[in-house]
Amino acid sequence: MNDYNKNFKILFKTLGVVLALYLFLVGIKGLSSGIKMLGGDFANQIMTTTSNPFISLLVGILATTLFQSSSTTTSIIVGMVSSGAVTLSGAIPMIMGANIGTTVTNTIVSMGHIRRGNEFKRAFSAATHHDIFNVLSVIILLPLEIAFGFIEKTATGLGTILFGTISTDEVFQSPIKAAIKWGSKHVQSLSFDSVTLYIILSVLLTFAMLFFIVKLLRSLVLENIQQYFDKFIFKSAARAMFAGIILTIMVQSSSITTSTIVPLAGAGVVRLHQLYPFTIGANVGTTVTALLASLTLNVTAMVAGFAHLFFNIFGIVIIFLNPLLKNIPLDLADWLSEKAVENRFIPLFYLVLFFFILPFTFIYFWR
Repeated sequence: MNDYNKNFKILFKTLGVVLALYLFLVGIKGLSSGIKMLGGDFANQIMTTTSNPFISLLVGILATTLFQSSSTTTSIIVGMVSSGAVTLSGAIPMIMGANIGTTVTNTIVSMGHIRRGNEFKRAFSAATHHDIFNVLSVIILLPLEIAFGFIEKTATGLGTILFGTISTDEVFQSPIKAAIKWGSKHVQSLSFDSVTLYIILSVLLTFAMLFFIVKLLRSLVLENIQQYFDKFIFKSAARAMFAGIILTIMVQSSSITTSTIVPLAGAGVVRLHQLYPFTIGANVGTTVTALLASLTLNVTAMVAGFAHLFFNIFGIVIIFLNPLLKNIPLDLADWLSEKAVENRFIPLFYLVLFFFILPFTFIYFWR
């Protein structure tokens, strides 16, 4: 009887994931359609704002910090690229910012250990090495992207090989897309002919469904696999990186997979150098959400998803596989965690200043 109940719960949660995934894609489709309905003036206004790559970067950081999910932010960005409201070159810095903003969850989780000295040191370094790796990736790759556009060119090149023409007019045709279009029309019918309300409903639907997907997948996947973390997953760097990719794809959230590990690091079960490849693997795994969202849109949206993927891959190649740079995130995280233990106001100051005050201030005065 217990096995029957357990299997029924698994089936029920699985069906819930499928339904939530469908509604998530409906939300993305509605966002893209709604932005198109607003017309050229709105699109030009957004493109003018995102033409400054540093503002775009900060918007990505702040939006993801507030959403607590880079998957939500990048999916919305993909929808905006699909509609033509944001160019691919304007979207790439926002995607980079989303990678930084998503690490705030780890830092918040580590604060739960703040009263226990050595435990907090381990947990805070486990959280902040993710921040530092992603910031270092942006410091290196954003100037190169501005100068040479190599991420955009690589993503566009792959799109050209796979699809031929790169255009917002080139769309994917499938029965699933027809079902999603049908769903988005029903969302539109609830907006009382208001395009703004249609967009708001679509964004809320996207955010809510991604929340449910992550929650359901977390209970289906992580609760059953967490006992194997220290025994199998962290036995080698390659295995840890692969696990980070796969688990993040399965739960659709790098914040969930990495923040789950922070308490284990705090307890001393997992060491920082073991956690490192798992974390950057999670960076790669989280790109699947935007790629999935782009399947309901057009080829340009898919290319934006490719750009997110290549940014994370290039970060791994340039930093993690480079002996000169590999240990910088670990060394800085250790140093910062030591300072945090000496003065417990430092982590709070770091959290509020880095993720909230600085992005908001620069966006407000630099726009």
